[in-house]
Amino acid sequence: MIDEEVSAVVLAVIVVIGVFSVSQAFLAGVVVEPFSELAVLGPNQKIGDYPKNLTAGENFTLYLYVGNHEGKAMYYRVYVKLGDQSSIINETTPLDALPMAQYETILSHDQTWLEPITLHIDEPGINYRLVFELWAYKSEESIFTYHGRWNQIWLNVTSSVG
Repeated sequence: MIDEEVSAVVLAVIVVIGVFSVSQAFLAGVVVEPFSELAVLGPNQKIGDYPKNLTAGENFTLYLYVGNHEGKAMYYRVYVKLGDQSSIINETTPLDALPMAQYETILSHDQTWLEPITLHIDEPGINYRLVFELWAYKSEESIFTYHGRWNQIWLNVTSSVG
């Protein structure tokens, strides 16, 4: 009787290990929750050290960071747009403004991209909303679509002296 119980337990452990091993082989390389990353870093490549006050026409440098965890190669485009306090943007709706700049990259799965960008704003204004939107290329449709990832920084731009 004891031998039968021990055999049953050993057999159950072997079955569990076998099922686990087979499932791991089938699931290897499968991304359970695919996602993409977008970040904007300040001139020192850190979150939060953004310029806040600029002079109209003055160049400033930021860094774009994009990460691909989609489980496949991705072709990304980042639009930089200028809005204000009343501008609306969210995960489903991109900012209704023309891009002032755009940047593109192709990334393999688990690859990241960090790129310095130099921008300037020509018109003075208070509480400008500098928006960065991530778009992804849909090969089935041959178009870029808004990927629902966005960042923003707030800026005040004063008139240039002269």
